[in-house]
Amino acid sequence: MQLNVERGAPATGKTIRLIQTARASGQDEHQIITGNAYKPADLELLVRHRISRGAKVICIDECSEQHIECLQRLGGRLPDELTIHAVVSY
Repeated sequence: MQLNVERGAPATGKTIRLIQTARASGQDEHQIITGNAYKPADLELLVRHRISRGAKVICIDECSEQHIECLQRLGGRLPDELTIHAVVSY
């Protein structure tokens, strides 16, 4: 798994770039996960569900550092061909 994390202040274009990344991978905006709507363990379950349905690219907006830590711990247990793009605002 490859985990790409973009961190930065609010209103600096991170979400716009994430939307562009999603579109480039064949997804539309509604497929972007809103991280702050989930506890880290629930986000893990959602990511695993998407993988089970064949996802190769997963985009997650509004993550917390706890979400990122959870995703990093999962790294070795997720498919090598998976790429996760995540955005963290501070």
